[in-house]
Amino acid sequence: MRLKSLQIESLGDGGWESPLLEFGYRTTMLFARNGSGKTPVVRALASALGFPNSFRTDILEKCKAVVLRAESEGKPLTICRTIEATNEGFYATIDFDGEQTEHHSQGTFSLALFQLLGLKPPRLVSTRGEEAQPYISTLLPVFYLIQGYGYSAAYRAPNSFIADQFAEMVRFAFGLNPKHSYEVKKTLIEERSALEAQTRKIVAAQRVLEYQSRGVDDSDANQAVLQRTAENLTQQIDGLRESVDARGTASSTLTELLRQKDLQIRARQLELFELQNRVAGIETIRAEIDGEVKTLGLNEEARRVFTSFQEICRVPNCGLFLGSTESYGKNLLYLKDQIKDLERNSQRAEIRVEQLEERLEELGAERQTLVDNLESPNTSGVDQLVTAVQALTKQLVGVQGELGRISGLKEERSKLFKLERERDRIQDRIDGLSNTGRADHEFNKLRLTLRELTVKWMQTLETQNVSTNVDIDLNLRFTFGGETLDVIGSGGSSSTTIRLVLAIHAALLEAYLSDKSRPFRFLILDTPKQEELHTADLARYLTELEKMCEANDAQLLFSSTEYDHPTGSKDKRWLPSYRGPDKPMYLGKRSDLLAHDEPT
Repeated sequence: MRLKSLQIESLGDGGWESPLLEFGYRTTMLFARNGSGKTPVVRALASALGFPNSFRTDILEKCKAVVLRAESEGKPLTICRTIEATNEGFYATIDFDGEQTEHHSQGTFSLALFQLLGLKPPRLVSTRGEEAQPYISTLLPVFYLIQGYGYSAAYRAPNSFIADQFAEMVRFAFGLNPKHSYEVKKTLIEERSALEAQTRKIVAAQRVLEYQSRGVDDSDANQAVLQRTAENLTQQIDGLRESVDARGTASSTLTELLRQKDLQIRARQLELFELQNRVAGIETIRAEIDGEVKTLGLNEEARRVFTSFQEICRVPNCGLFLGSTESYGKNLLYLKDQIKDLERNSQRAEIRVEQLEERLEELGAERQTLVDNLESPNTSGVDQLVTAVQALTKQLVGVQGELGRISGLKEERSKLFKLERERDRIQDRIDGLSNTGRADHEFNKLRLTLRELTVKWMQTLETQNVSTNVDIDLNLRFTFGGETLDVIGSGGSSSTTIRLVLAIHAALLEAYLSDKSRPFRFLILDTPKQEELHTADLARYLTELEKMCEANDAQLLFSSTEYDHPTGSKDKRWLPSYRGPDKPMYLGKRSDLLAHDEPT
């Protein structure tokens, strides 16, 4: 966007106006004495760009509107901003390439201007955590230093309602991703909810897996043994059914089954004995821990008695037994945790004992059935065959059930693995969305560039009494040898602070102008405190700015009271053109317009 002209229209015949003020191709200079009305003209320019009005009562009562003419990508742009009866009102029209739109708020105006300049404003997060959008009034302070307070900090906006507003506006201006995106925040909430739900699923799956894995050996080796056993049992059953010598085959099968049953009973009895010993041991250990807890309680009671004696502790909380109190608390907590662990282990062991006792009863009954069939003289060969087949079938069903439990267990473990993998993916997405800029290579590159350029412009202004060790953090806070601008300026504006602010904004503009497609190609400096700056330093600074603007198709607007900066053929000097009570003024009645040959 290239600025072409500015004009303030009068309110009625007795109102105040300005002539058509044309911008210089490179530099536009306002030079006049204090009180001539330079700042209202500069504020009128900002107002036309969408800045909140900040005019005194006489301007509000005597001026009607501000008309700014510009160009964007070679197309004509005209903005007319009405000056309302109060500064709170807002009405503006935008005429771009023959199409006009009306706007009654900063929000719609800013959105329209951003869009025609090819900018897509991001959805940001406000200081209250709500959705917020950038306005011209939040972005323009990057390119506009307001008279007075604008020179006391690197960034001063009329309102600060966006989280990390300066950093977000620089990111927006330079086309970088926002630090706090509202879409990202919304997605983060959804992803964190998904993570909580996924965690609940995992906890439930872990409980199912823990329950199903009790007493189950799901190792590949055990599964192979069970599969061979099932095959062997199937072969034995088929052999019995096809056997010619039914009695002899059944008798030998029952004898083998009886032998296996005895082995199973002995194995279960051994496991039961070990578990009963473990339960007894747990009870012994728990009794010992209970004794330690009682001892600790007695020691603590004794401590309280001692502290009640004034001869020992003359003041409350004397601290004499502080170490003892802390030790008591830690030891008691440790012992209670041990008791909880023992109770859990004891409960698991007791459940297993009950299961083993029930299983031993079943095995005993099965063994007795086998013995009765082998020893009874009244048992026929067919009866023995039936009993043998039933016993083998029951054993086969048990083995197949064990294989089914192993298969189910592996399936549950696979489900748990998938759930955990999905949880990891959700966590990775959250980690990526939670990135606050440390992995933002483009922004880090910009910070490095700004650091180098700030040092360069500090040297141009011959900034002294401050370190050139410039650091810029992720929030775009500038520090100089560890000192912030607030510390350097003691909360206000000093000569050093003004130089640093000018250096920072020159650095921002130089970095910004490196991309020819970026639209805001101007810098507005509204009357820096020239009494705080040496004329030679300010002249050198403005000269270097002009060189940079000329090389990058940019414009510089500068107002001055004392320093009369030389201008070239492509530059424009805006001088007061209306007769005033004691000096020429920038705004006035049409009848008070000075002739071109009258002194200003």
